[in-house]
Amino acid sequence: MDVLKRKPWLQFVLVSFIVFVVYYVTRRPHNPYNQYVLLTDAFFHKRLWLVNPPSYLETARFGQKWFVIDPPAPTLFLMPFVAIFGTGADNVLISCGVGALAIGFFWIASERLWENIRVRVVMAILVAFGTDFWWVSSDGGFWSFAHVSAVFFLMAGLVEATGRRRPWLVGLCVALAGLSRLPVFLIAPLYAYLVLDGDLRSVRENIRKAAAFFASVGAGAAFYLGYNRARYGTFRDLGYNHPQYLKEWWFAHGRFNPRYIPRHIRAIFFEWPHFSAKFPFVRPDYIGMALLFTTPMFLYAFRARLEKRTIAALVALFLVSIPLVTHGATGWSQFGYRYALDPLPALVIVTASGLRGRVSKIAIAFLVFCVIVNLWGTLAFNRFNWVI
Repeated sequence: MDVLKRKPWLQFVLVSFIVFVVYYVTRRPHNPYNQYVLLTDAFFHKRLWLVNPPSYLETARFGQKWFVIDPPAPTLFLMPFVAIFGTGADNVLISCGVGALAIGFFWIASERLWENIRVRVVMAILVAFGTDFWWVSSDGGFWSFAHVSAVFFLMAGLVEATGRRRPWLVGLCVALAGLSRLPVFLIAPLYAYLVLDGDLRSVRENIRKAAAFFASVGAGAAFYLGYNRARYGTFRDLGYNHPQYLKEWWFAHGRFNPRYIPRHIRAIFFEWPHFSAKFPFVRPDYIGMALLFTTPMFLYAFRARLEKRTIAALVALFLVSIPLVTHGATGWSQFGYRYALDPLPALVIVTASGLRGRVSKIAIAFLVFCVIVNLWGTLAFNRFNWVI
């Protein structure tokens, strides 16, 4: 036990291993939505496009070329496996591993964020098993793996931002998270605050650190613009702006529009499971379910103290939410409301602040409920096909 206390990276290995075993046991046996595997293989063949992909895959077709719509950072995890196994690489198994490592990173960061060991344990269990990060990690499909990749880089960045605080490296982690899920770029203010260590008095040093941080984040954004240019001949992101998607009813007012906010409010607060008198009595909905049903512990966010770090997290939470709640789609084919994973570190910091430094019996009850609901949802999707 003393060895574990002295060597936090042993804790990282142990936590990651335990989480991986749970994710592995509850994983989806196979997920055919392997766009990132095919894209990784395309990169190895010096292509940015897929060759005759299966018709059920979500891609944007330009001429005779099919492009994977979302950013390419998740392929970084797949490269060694695709190099060995080709397009037969197991995207679900890899997703379980990446998700488990993300929780290991979070555990290391939690020791630096909160002094109370009970708060750290509760928050680690909440992230690993009390949110739909459990489901996305064990699902391994195209949309899910993008979230897993983003959270991995955010948690790795959280370790650096609370540790050595090298601005360029923290910025690189945020950039790679954004190159997994584009809205995540907007979480940058929280990480900038952490890099500055909450000290806003040393102006010259802060300017230097902030410049290095935002240069790294900006380099990631510039890379994505260049990636679009190489794919589509323009810096614009034309993936979901392709006519085949814009004709759909959910983009009736364009890809982003404030008119879509009510459907996100419904998804976050008012989508509930289906109840019946027949086994299994309660079934999740493919459309998604209310965030406050799948993870009601986030209600503690409303008790957060308005300290500097909490305010930085709230600013980041607000900024990331803008493109999410104005987007035409709410996630769909999902357990819970997966978009909430994009600002996850900010959401967790605010929630932990609401605990006020102690873990009450009510908080434990909330945590147990979160874990049970997410176990049910993960198995309902991955193993029992209980979904409606």
